[in-house]
Amino acid sequence: MIRQQYRKERERRQFRAPSFESGLIAEPLLAFGGQHHHIDPKTGLGLYGPYSLAGHRQPVLSGVALGCIGPANMIADAEQWLQACRGRLMNNGAEPLQNPHFPGFNREHPFQCELQFGEPWREVIKNSAIERALKETNFYERIKRVVDLYIGGIEVLAGRDPRPNVVLCCIPQEVIDLCTVITRQSGEVKRRRISKAEKKALKVVSTGQHFLFPSMDPSLSIEDEIDGHQNLRRGLKAEGMRFEIPTQLVWPRTLRLAEEEQRIGAPASQDIATRAWNFTTAIYHKAGGSPWRLAETSPNTCFIGVAFYRELDGKNPRIRTAMAQAFTSSGDGYVLRGSSFEWDESRQGRSPHMDENASADLMRGVLDLYKRQNRGSLPNRIVVHKTSRFWEEELAGFRSACEIVPQHDFVAFGWRGLQFYRPGDYPPLRGTYVKLSDTDLMLYTVGYVPYLRTYPGARVPRPLEVIEHHGDSPWSVVLEEIMALTKMNWNTTAFACSEPITLAFSRRVGQILSELGPRAPIRPEYRFYM
Repeated sequence: MIRQQYRKERERRQFRAPSFESGLIAEPLLAFGGQHHHIDPKTGLGLYGPYSLAGHRQPVLSGVALGCIGPANMIADAEQWLQACRGRLMNNGAEPLQNPHFPGFNREHPFQCELQFGEPWREVIKNSAIERALKETNFYERIKRVVDLYIGGIEVLAGRDPRPNVVLCCIPQEVIDLCTVITRQSGEVKRRRISKAEKKALKVVSTGQHFLFPSMDPSLSIEDEIDGHQNLRRGLKAEGMRFEIPTQLVWPRTLRLAEEEQRIGAPASQDIATRAWNFTTAIYHKAGGSPWRLAETSPNTCFIGVAFYRELDGKNPRIRTAMAQAFTSSGDGYVLRGSSFEWDESRQGRSPHMDENASADLMRGVLDLYKRQNRGSLPNRIVVHKTSRFWEEELAGFRSACEIVPQHDFVAFGWRGLQFYRPGDYPPLRGTYVKLSDTDLMLYTVGYVPYLRTYPGARVPRPLEVIEHHGDSPWSVVLEEIMALTKMNWNTTAFACSEPITLAFSRRVGQILSELGPRAPIRPEYRFYM
C-alpha cells in the first residue's frame, strides 16, 4: 500500500505541469545630447553626442587634459594612439550595428570635446628604474616597487599647472608578465610568468637554504597572506586616488594601430574602432562628463549595491567590511565604506551579513552622502541590490534608516542553476523574464538583441535570478530598472552588460578598498575606482 502511494506521488510530481509566467521587458532608452533618446550607446553617441543638460546645446566638457606616465617609448605610443582617436577609425564593417566605425573624438560633432596631451603632462619612468623593480624576487614586493614608480609620477603631474583631468598609466608588457596574475574560470589564480631572478632564488630554496626575511622567499604562493599590494591595478587605484586625479591603466594591446591577425585558439581581440569607443567613453566620464543617462527612471531614485570585502593587511582573517555603491538616476556614482565585523564562514556560512546596527549605519551613511551631493535633498526612493538573501536583522536595519525616505525596495539576487530555452536556433531575447512568483523571478539581461540582429555573446546566456524582493514597487518596475542599470557601465560602449552597475564592479571596488585599510581616507566618486 505504501509503495503504491509512493509511486502515485512520484508520478504526480513527474507529470506536473510547470507553473510560471513569462514575457518581455522593453529595451530601456538612454538620453544623449540635446535630450535625444536611443537604446544603443554607440548609435546614440554617434548621432547625438554625449549627454547635455536640458536647455544646453553642447555637453558639459569641451576638453579633456590627459597625463601620461610610463617608459618614454610607450608614452610616444600612447600619444600616437590619442592622435589617432581624434580622427575617424575604421574596422572591417562586418558588424555595422554591433561594431560601428569610430567617428573621431574632437571639437566637431558628435563629441564636441578635444583630447589635450603632450607637455606639460608627460612624466617618463626610466627603463632602468623599471628593470630594477622587476629584479625583486618577491612577487608582492615587486608589485609594490612598480606601483611606487607610477605613484611618484602621479604626484609630479598633480603638482603641475594646469593639472591633467585623467592620468594614463602606460604599463609595458614586461611589467604585465611579471606583476599580474591570471584568474581562470575554475577560480584558480596563476602567475603569468616567473622572472630569471625568481628562478635563481627558487634554486636556492630547493637546496634547503633559508632567507633572512620571510618576505624574500620567492616560493610564497599567490594565496599567501602577506602585506603589500596583491594586484597591480588595484594597488595603483588605491594609492593614486589621494592625488584626486582619476587614472586609466593602458596596456600595449590598447595602443595597437595596426590590426593583428587572429590566432586560432586565442581570445578574440577588439578591433581598433571598438577600442576607441570604449577608451574615449571611459576617459570622458573619468574627466567628469556623462556619456549618457537613463531616460525613463524617476529622477529622485537612489540605487545601492551592497557587498563585502576582506582587509588584505588584517590580522584576523574573519574580519569583513561592508561597502555600498550608490548610483543616482543621472548616473552619478559614489562609494561608501561601512563598518567592519567578524564573520566565521565555517560556522555562519560563506555569505557575510550585517547586524541591525551595522546595516542601519551603512544606509545612513549613503543617505548623508546623497544629501551632500544633491544640495541637501533626500531621494524619494531607495533601491538596494544584494547578491545574497537578506537576514531579518539586516533588513530591519535598512528599513529603520530608510524611514525618512517615502519608498524603498530591497532586492536579493542568487544563482540556483535554473535555465530556460526558446524554440529555434537562438537564445532567449534580452529582456525575457520568467515569473515564478511576485518575489521569485528570472531576467535574461543577455540574449538575442533584435536591434543588433545577433546575440553578442559566446556561451549560452544564463538569467539573473531575483530570489527576494521586499518593498513598495511592483515586480515589473524592479525588472525594468535592472534592465536599465545594465546599460550604465561607462567603462564600455557595449549594448548592455550582464549585471546591473550596482553589482557589476562590487568585487573590483572592494579589492581597491581592501588595499587602503580601514582608516585610510577614500574618494567617494565612483570614477576613481573604474
